Amino acid sequence: MAQLPEMAKQVRKTIMDQVLKEGTAPTVAEISRKHSLPAEEIGRVFKDLEAAVCIAVQDERHARQSLFQDEPVEGGLPAVGEIFYARPFSNFKNHYKISVNGEQKWYGECAVECCGVSAMFPGKEVVVRSVCRQTREPVELVGRDGSLLDYSPKTLRVHFGFPMSRISDDILGWCDFNSFFSSEEAVREWRKAHHPIKGATRDPVTVSRIVAIVGKGRLDYNYQLELPLLTMVKKMKRLGMTKPLPLLGLHVPDPFFMFTPHVFTEWKRKGYKNYIRFSFN
Repeated sequence: MAQLPEMAKQVRKTIMDQVLKEGTAPTVAEISRKHSLPAEEIGRVFKDLEAAVCIAVQDERHARQSLFQDEPVEGGLPAVGEIFYARPFSNFKNHYKISVNGEQKWYGECAVECCGVSAMFPGKEVVVRSVCRQTREPVELVGRDGSLLDYSPKTLRVHFGFPMSRISDDILGWCDFNSFFSSEEAVREWRKAHHPIKGATRDPVTVSRIVAIVGKGRLDYNYQLELPLLTMVKKMKRLGMTKPLPLLGLHVPDPFFMFTPHVFTEWKRKGYKNYIRFSFN
């Protein structure tokens, strides 16, 4: 597993420092000036940061969209080549409004990341306000240090649109259908009009545990995604990575949440380096 180059770490720090302070990421031009990097070098650095699951860059397909997850976007979406997500935040105004100690200037990447985004503001109460994708019913989550303290409605479900095996197919688009639904009934109604999107749902607390693993150390300068394999195997059910067998009720690994060789072959085919770490703890 490769180590992120020093310049990529410096650029990531520049990005995260501004996002945490102002709620928005710097532009390519601003990063270029600060680090004295030509545009083509910024592109290479961004690709490394995408491979490390730190950012996602705007592409042609998403730039043509007028909506994000079926909701209007105030101020529009970033231009092609600019930062779209500075994970776990979005770089545009959307329907995942994040307030910290009562101040709102941040926006979440998707419903999944919002379940654990409070870890980015240690010791502070973080409130996420959003809507159900089907009913438009208000959704609210209250968290601190990565843990959920409360959420409403109590029937709230977090929808994953695509299986883990598809994450390398479209780094930017994988989050397009990671949404909040007020209940399983709302999910079923939504799926009637979205047959290709089968997806999977989990409760917000379970999702916050997944985000705690993915986002561990995100505030650190040397952050790289690390997956603790033994921990994940031992806690598969607690992490929502299992499903009950029909009738028997016995939980077995859910293929929806399993990586496959396709993830890594597609990652390599697209020219991404492997910055994801695996540990045996």
